[in-house]
Amino acid sequence: KSKSIIKGTPERTCYYTLLIDYQFTFSLSQEDDRYYTAINFVATPEEQNRDLDMFINASKNFNLNITWAPSFAAGTQAGEEIPIISRTNIKECKDTFSNEKFDFHNNPNITFFVYVSNFTWPIKIQIAFSQHSNFMDLVQFFVTFFSCFLSLLLVAAVVWKIKQSCWASRRRE
Repeated sequence: KSKSIIKGTPERTCYYTLLIDYQFTFSLSQEDDRYYTAINFVATPEEQNRDLDMFINASKNFNLNITWAPSFAAGTQAGEEIPIISRTNIKECKDTFSNEKFDFHNNPNITFFVYVSNFTWPIKIQIAFSQHSNFMDLVQFFVTFFSCFLSLLLVAAVVWKIKQSCWASRRRE
């Protein structure tokens, strides 16, 4: 059954809601967790102009299915989810969902559904969705570049000044 901390309908599929730019760790190691063989996640991109990166890994092999739908409500209706990834017997998966391909701007409620199944107890699962800013990467590049450039320029100026002082002292002798 669904609890208030997760999305879903009682007596139907429930999903843990994943925040963007946050890594979640699920450690199924307690005796009560022994009978879990599947766990479902849902994520919705926050930024409409950035790609969405997904990373998942586990301590044991698992099956992975990822689908998407225009909204959470549409995805929970039978047959409305569109498959993206289907992998079996893996320990890790990393992928990027392109803003252009999935059109986040015209689908502001787009939802990605992640189904992790066929794992054995005990298991530790880490999953994260992130949206990095391309602008910040560019700013960081230029700040680093100009910092290095100015540092080298300063070193060159100091070396030149020392050289000038040495020549001046030699001329006086």
